[in-house]
Amino acid sequence: MRWLALVLFAACGTFPGGSGGDVSAHPDAPVTHGPPGVFDPAITGVTIEIDYEAGEAPFTGPILGAGDTFDLAATNLDRLFAGKKTLTLPRTLAMMEDIGTVADEELTVADVLALATAHRQQHDTTTTKTYYLIFVGGQFADGSGPNPNVLGVSIGDTGVVAMFKDVIRSTNVPATNVSRYVEQSTLIHELGHGAGLVDNGVAMVAEHKDAPHGAHCTDDHCVMYWLNEGARDAAEFVQKYVASTNTILFDSQCLADVDALTGGP
Repeated sequence: MRWLALVLFAACGTFPGGSGGDVSAHPDAPVTHGPPGVFDPAITGVTIEIDYEAGEAPFTGPILGAGDTFDLAATNLDRLFAGKKTLTLPRTLAMMEDIGTVADEELTVADVLALATAHRQQHDTTTTKTYYLIFVGGQFADGSGPNPNVLGVSIGDTGVVAMFKDVIRSTNVPATNVSRYVEQSTLIHELGHGAGLVDNGVAMVAEHKDAPHGAHCTDDHCVMYWLNEGARDAAEFVQKYVASTNTILFDSQCLADVDALTGGP
């Protein structure tokens, strides 16, 4: 599976098999490891803003026998921050914004950032960290052209994440909710990068970075594993976790890293 991350082009480049790789607002910039900003004790709130292109809204609402669609993201983000930060996460379309039609079906980093500039309303403060998610149709495009396997991209330290609904929908298995879980898992993966996981701002307690693939975990059971960011493998990953009823998608090593900053739950 593959979902795209938010570190720097310089860190990961393009993955084999056409996954697309991690992206940065400044692809030629050197890789840097800044302070774990969202884990700063002064940051008491984390706000997720969600917009969507007309006809490309995220999945919302209840899943039969499994609660609300956004429960998976909420549970994992709350665990990431050890329950010590107030999380504002929209769960219904009424809490999100329809931005109308996006004409471009091959979106580059510059295109995504332009959409964020035009529509983003929430920004960081001294006590709140914000992330902007935008759901669009089409495909992500880089120097190699459009990539039909990329589920989402998270761009450098901008807090901007693009989610590609055409690719997400392609993962569905008839008579199941797989594509809903893929979408939620992609969201978790990208925001994990945004929080600085796997040596991208958050230091590792023990070595578990898959260096050839940038800020990704070596554990293939972890949502931060590099293959867990593309259409083909994503469905397999989420079906495994749904079957096990395990709702925490981060492995123990990623959790140990953040717990070293928060003190744990």
